[in-house]
Amino acid sequence: MKNKMWLSLAVLCWFFMGQAIAQTYPTKPVTIVVPYAAGGATDISGRIIAQVLSTELGQGFVIQNKPGVGGLLGIEQVARSQPDGYTLLVASTGPATISPLLYKERKFDPMARLDPVIMFASTPGLLLVRNGLAAKSVKELIALSRSKPGALNMSSSGVGSLQHLVSEFFQMKAGVKWTHIPFPGSAPMLNEMMAERVDVMVDLVASAAPLVKAGKIRALAVTTPTRSSLLPDVPTLEELGYPGYNFSGWQALLAPKGTPPEVIAKLNAVLDKALKSPEMKERLGKMGSEAIGGDPQVLGSQMSNEIREWTEIIRSANIVVEH
Repeated sequence: MKNKMWLSLAVLCWFFMGQAIAQTYPTKPVTIVVPYAAGGATDISGRIIAQVLSTELGQGFVIQNKPGVGGLLGIEQVARSQPDGYTLLVASTGPATISPLLYKERKFDPMARLDPVIMFASTPGLLLVRNGLAAKSVKELIALSRSKPGALNMSSSGVGSLQHLVSEFFQMKAGVKWTHIPFPGSAPMLNEMMAERVDVMVDLVASAAPLVKAGKIRALAVTTPTRSSLLPDVPTLEELGYPGYNFSGWQALLAPKGTPPEVIAKLNAVLDKALKSPEMKERLGKMGSEAIGGDPQVLGSQMSNEIREWTEIIRSANIVVEH
């Protein structure tokens, strides 16, 4: 009887402590680590989120850039931090679900080391070809690729990048083979496509849409179930009869494993409300991104599903990253 009483008291104390933490948090500036150099899409969207949190919670949310090892240096720094809500992570698809599978010697399990807070943005991908390629549709691209296995070259922003893995997935699903040419980022591979030296590639709407609109490259399809607001005339692969594609570049806020649930709930509530506002939707939309939001489980499920999918794609395509 006494044990039950003490247990009940302990539960009550824990509950009220959690409520007190939520009410007072944050009491000092918060560091948000971005695992990329300043100026990229993840860094820019992270600063937007930091601004919202600073305004709504009355404390500074300061961005710290920590690039390196496919984003793992920044993620590992956050995972080693105290789980008190004062060190957070803005991550994207690559560092959160792809790099841990490629850099196996680092043995980093994102689901075991990080707590999801919220997915705040998602950017669709595009299947792109050079203007001079004799393929004006996905059907024609597949037919041309099958008639000349390996003859078409495919670019990506690096071995094991999101662009690389989605391209490999397309090849597996369509039964085609392209020759992979990796580049150190989107800009150089887009330049090579405009110069007619790259045949096909997948890239994010944010970086490719201006060139598509200018008529410098051609977009055949979107790699998500819904069309992009920046290119509403480009159909999805699913619309064209190729189901099973739901690949995007997303950004999310995460925390070290064991961060108080009340802190995570408070951060989630502030950002989820902001992401529903027309102002935030417009701001992210201008970057080619869609405001997402939702509870932490939405992000957790997305990460779990992607890790499973990327593991299979990496294994099937025999992708190896040289360190």
